[in-house]
Amino acid sequence: MSLEHIDIKVLRSFQALLDTDKLICYDNYSKETMADKNRVNKYLKRTEHIAEQYQNDPADNECFLAFDVYPMNTKYCTIIFSLCGITSHFFYVIYWNVVEETRLEDPEKFLCDLLANIFVAEIPKLKKFLLKFVLCRNSTVNERVIKMFAESRKTSRLFNTFPFICEPFDLRHQQLHNPYTQHAWKEILQGNIEQTTVREIFSKYRNVAIATENTLLQHFVEQFFYLTRDLLESRFQINLRLCTMERMDTFERIIRAHMKDFINKAVTRKVLFDLIRALIHIYGF
Repeated sequence: MSLEHIDIKVLRSFQALLDTDKLICYDNYSKETMADKNRVNKYLKRTEHIAEQYQNDPADNECFLAFDVYPMNTKYCTIIFSLCGITSHFFYVIYWNVVEETRLEDPEKFLCDLLANIFVAEIPKLKKFLLKFVLCRNSTVNERVIKMFAESRKTSRLFNTFPFICEPFDLRHQQLHNPYTQHAWKEILQGNIEQTTVREIFSKYRNVAIATENTLLQHFVEQFFYLTRDLLESRFQINLRLCTMERMDTFERIIRAHMKDFINKAVTRKVLFDLIRALIHIYGF
């Protein structure tokens, strides 16, 4: 049985809303404008909407760009770019698409081109938001994407302007038997770091990483040292607990939970595209 259309009103997450919120959500979902090219190619940018979501305190608008490729089923995947607050909890999907994986002849180049387009065409429109770094998962594909981005004449300047950081969760989970790694994670990503303590904290774990020849830990410490030092230029204290892929993980779990309702149905690319669009409106992403 094939599912050709999705009704936002039947989604369990929509039904969980209060009646007043249902009306607002459905109205926003129904009235969202899309060009023909968006409907045909199953992608959408939400830059104009995000530009209106800024806070009055500039520090609350500091953010990072996260991107991920998430397989929705055996045939289709979605590529998601989002803006995530550094000290605020906001998570805004700036771009997403639904593509057929087998038709991507060069996935790394496709992803690199998307990343470049977001930087060149979309980020400048978000004048109230201050982008600080880029975050992605630690994978072979992403390593190639970042390498291409760094070596391209069109984007090398951007690469040298913004830190590109790989998801640190992998390090934490892979080194559960290493007490130094676990302590570094807690102190760097869960504790408060001040201008007066930043060098002491990072030097301690850098020295441990070098002494134990733990290159993964050393890379993690060095990446987050430069980021922390940059963020502390405008404040006395910073907590990096939000500087992970956790909000992207949550969104992907939400997608996966809703996909279970279609487990016995063949869903079209359009249905998957509309499902993500509906969830963005329901959850305020």
